[in-house]
Amino acid sequence: MQNTWLLLLINVCYSLSCFANPQTAERSSADILREAEDYIIVEPSHSYRLLRQVNSIKTLTPSQQVRWHLIKVRSAIATNNLNNIETELEALINLQQQAYFKKHLASMLSAMGIALRRLDYFAEAKNLYTCALALELSDKKRMVLLINLAVLSRHMNDYTLARQSYQAARDIALRLHHERALANVNNNLGTLALDEGKIDMAETYYRDALVGYQSSDKRSGNITAGTNLLLVFAIQGHTLNFQRLISPISALVDAYPDRSKKALLLWLVSANDANLGKALSQDTRENLLSAFEQLESEKLQRLVKRYLAPKVKLEVNPAKRPVRAEKAAPGWFKARSFCKEPAVKPTPQKSPEFQGKVNG
Repeated sequence: MQNTWLLLLINVCYSLSCFANPQTAERSSADILREAEDYIIVEPSHSYRLLRQVNSIKTLTPSQQVRWHLIKVRSAIATNNLNNIETELEALINLQQQAYFKKHLASMLSAMGIALRRLDYFAEAKNLYTCALALELSDKKRMVLLINLAVLSRHMNDYTLARQSYQAARDIALRLHHERALANVNNNLGTLALDEGKIDMAETYYRDALVGYQSSDKRSGNITAGTNLLLVFAIQGHTLNFQRLISPISALVDAYPDRSKKALLLWLVSANDANLGKALSQDTRENLLSAFEQLESEKLQRLVKRYLAPKVKLEVNPAKRPVRAEKAAPGWFKARSFCKEPAVKPTPQKSPEFQGKVNG
């Protein structure tokens, strides 16, 4: 009888990997990496959580380590968890001589450029984008980097370059029938229109963006375009349209680990309540002031100050962040061996034949 129980226990242990060996652990880390890569587009929050379950990746090959840090950077960007992102960027720089890094240089430059922009290192981000646009790459990679350059240009108040880059990217997206990229471009063109006070034009772009993201099943895109469209409805005072959209977008935001999106949602709901004639409690007003500080960029803070703060009768002032373009680049960035020479400023053309000698 005892032997029977012992055999049963051994079988259970084997089924539960009680006797796991280093090879099993290595395969497990590799499996986690592959799953994180599979989810990075449709559910980056899942990728973010997955990669943080493993404390050490020393058993991974160098190419797998490059992929690991790249996906950690991309998932941190998508979920707005930037606290430790410079550690991942430095890790990528330390692996810059690996063959995988060099073979996928455009993807590295794209992800690192986005991270640098989110950290307000504008000059450094532009260096990487213009460097990448000087490579011989596929239309898809060029399109993505043009979108990234356009987003950065808006933050640098270079609206001419932003529009040129978006138009060049849009032409490629249309030719490739790339719905997700087209949704991205439409969303950002809506934001440019909003910057310029063209509310109705912004609404058209945001509606097209939301439809595009829904068809491509990109959750973060649905959230971004959806909250932008809610912003337009709040500005316009279109409370019925707001009420129709708030429930699905609110559910997505609540399930998404992004404090900035949650902070913006509080402002949107409060502004809509004000449009409905509801009085805001003192607690809500204090929460709005706190939420304002959590908005992800000065640009977004300025939009909220311009359009929503008057509705809820609050005085807010965007935090004046240091102009990092005028400061020395971080030490890990200086350690790069690529993109050392100043790149020629790109001049995107409307034609889809735009050539440059692009997140993919």
